[in-house]
Amino acid sequence: VVESGQSVSSLTFTVGGVSDTTEQINVDGTTIVLTNAATGTTTTNGMTYNVSLVSGTATVTLTKAAGVSAANVGTLINGMTYQNTSQDPTSGNRVVTLTQIKDTGGVANGGVDTTNVSIGSTVAVTPVNDAPTLSATAVGGTFTEGAGLATGTAVSLFSGASASVVESGQSVSSLTFTVGGVSDTTEQI
Repeated sequence: VVESGQSVSSLTFTVGGVSDTTEQINVDGTTIVLTNAATGTTTTNGMTYNVSLVSGTATVTLTKAAGVSAANVGTLINGMTYQNTSQDPTSGNRVVTLTQIKDTGGVANGGVDTTNVSIGSTVAVTPVNDAPTLSATAVGGTFTEGAGLATGTAVSLFSGASASVVESGQSVSSLTFTVGGVSDTTEQI
């Protein structure tokens, strides 16, 4: 703000390239999810936020009628971060652009209380293939040879097995296991 005694009543920024519902901006001590019509109040300065998402561009407006000091707004901007909580985010650039700031001075006597700016910061989102997971409970037991020509009853090895490829659209392409202590050519899995 230029005049003393005034403060910032509104700050607007956009995030372009939004394509996941798990994208968020951390600002003023608050995580803002970039989904249409998200609203709330920031923790640090108590600013109301509103999100409008149209065609992949989220517009976030922070407001406080009583205003926030210019120093606090500078700290707020310097502390902004982007994150995507998806295990399989959509790749591409997200461009965060500061677009407007408004002070509490009003427009009386030909005054101007709003400045449009275009200060952009680009974040490249790069998905990484996560390692699959596998869990199971070992069962085991004792294999007893059958009498005469009988071969005996197979022994269960595992139960409760659960596998995950983490990201959607993927499948398991390989599973490897070992069998230790093999001493006969007639042993089978």
